[in-house]
Amino acid sequence: MTSIKPTIYLIKDNIKEPKQIFKKSYRLIMVEKDEAVLFYRASQNSTPDWANYLSENFEVSTKPFKNSSSYAVIVLKIDNRLLAIPLGMGLHLLDLTKIEYNFGLKTAINCIPKAEIRQIDTTTPETNSQKTKKQAVTGSTPEDFGINKQKDILRGIVGKLPKNHELGDALEGKDSLRLSKNVEGFMKLKSLAKKVLEHFASTHYKTDYPWIDNIAMVRDKSLIEKLTKTLVKALKYGKFEDMFFSPPVYYEMIFDFNGFIFSTGDGKRIDKKETFEMPDMLDWKNSVGTSIKEISLENLDKFKVNLVSDTQKKEQDWPLQRCLSWETDLEGKKYILSEGSWYAVESSFFDEVEDFYGKRILSAHSLPRPSKSKIKESIYNEEISKAIKDSYLFDLGSPKSSSFSLGKDRNEACDVFDVKEKTFIHVKMGKSSPSLSHLFRQGAFSAQLLKQDLKSRDEFRKHFTTQGCKTVVINEPYVPSEFRILFAVVLGKKQKKNIPFFSKVSFRDIAENVLELMGHECRLTYVDLP
Repeated sequence: MTSIKPTIYLIKDNIKEPKQIFKKSYRLIMVEKDEAVLFYRASQNSTPDWANYLSENFEVSTKPFKNSSSYAVIVLKIDNRLLAIPLGMGLHLLDLTKIEYNFGLKTAINCIPKAEIRQIDTTTPETNSQKTKKQAVTGSTPEDFGINKQKDILRGIVGKLPKNHELGDALEGKDSLRLSKNVEGFMKLKSLAKKVLEHFASTHYKTDYPWIDNIAMVRDKSLIEKLTKTLVKALKYGKFEDMFFSPPVYYEMIFDFNGFIFSTGDGKRIDKKETFEMPDMLDWKNSVGTSIKEISLENLDKFKVNLVSDTQKKEQDWPLQRCLSWETDLEGKKYILSEGSWYAVESSFFDEVEDFYGKRILSAHSLPRPSKSKIKESIYNEEISKAIKDSYLFDLGSPKSSSFSLGKDRNEACDVFDVKEKTFIHVKMGKSSPSLSHLFRQGAFSAQLLKQDLKSRDEFRKHFTTQGCKTVVINEPYVPSEFRILFAVVLGKKQKKNIPFFSKVSFRDIAENVLELMGHECRLTYVDLP
């Protein structure tokens, strides 16, 4: 008897009729049998384009070169749910907006032991949603793969199953579930599908993968549409609570360019519009004027953010939605808009991150206010070093301290060091997601370098001496708990003293798993531009 290795898709719970899961453009033949339906298309031979190319350039006929694709889908009805098993090119018949996203992933992690993972796919919801795929030659754990449980979203997994497992020897789980098990006969296929559904419904994964529900990328088109409609409504009526302007570039670019200009797709010249250096949502509202009342789901992408040169020439532009960071609730669940993508956040995880962030905000500080509204980070760091007694400049971007690097890779210890308070001060202009990620990583790398490398500490001490410091700042043995790390975020005069949620996740990850683990006290504060 012949067999198949099925790839299984679960259809959304609200869809009960098998015909609804297909793209409307196909005319399919249907055969029903025992709570199952077979859909297929008759195969047709076709001549590939490259065969015509060969016949035109060589003395050969196109007859030996024929393609034939087969399309079939088995739809099973199990416990009032539909499961689709495509065969051949059958996947191309399915309307993938009708499938249960992450069905295969959830089923697989309920079955694959924690130490038997062979491959993982992850996405990180920051700085353009970085995607990674890692493979191991032997069974490995999430920790072996280096998964960051606070930030990484697990998108796919391949692993080995325990001996004599009812689903076979191995599974691959993403949106679909791929089995390595050969299945003979229709009744065995139905029995297997029923077992798959049981594993999907299990919560066993919470034992080995408790972090999996913290953050999930929203891929359901109907849900994305609902969320985008909610965004449009908030924009239209100026409800900007928990909404931040967060461009996908570093704010340092405003010194190479003139700033940001908002456009509405009305065809008006952008060189006649107002330019903003560090805009907030009220700046956007005032700039677009009465066009705000015309914003809709259909024309949202016409509302753009433009980065312009000193001559008001457009250099880069993005849809407004990609430049917003927004936290909102829909039907009792927390969602985050970041870099143009939507994420569902588990409520307890959201509360944990907010609580951690809130406890480390330093509301009162000794940092001076910048002398002007448009000021380079390096200039402001110089102002800090002059304003705070016994503080020293180490910003490699400043000509005055550009030689004070550490190691062969010319690493930066900090922007300013406050000797009296024993504080490494790291500064960043604005709160765009890329700049904040860079800020936190910089602080972590510096701390690790000084903790691990004696030569770097020796260099650091010499740089103090070069600047006339007579105090021995860094003693041996080096004790990180004697020193504090302060991240300072410089905001535009109307920007809220807050940062996007995923930046808070990054801050928590760096502070909790690196800096505080080493013994440092870690704080974040805000500085207002004049």
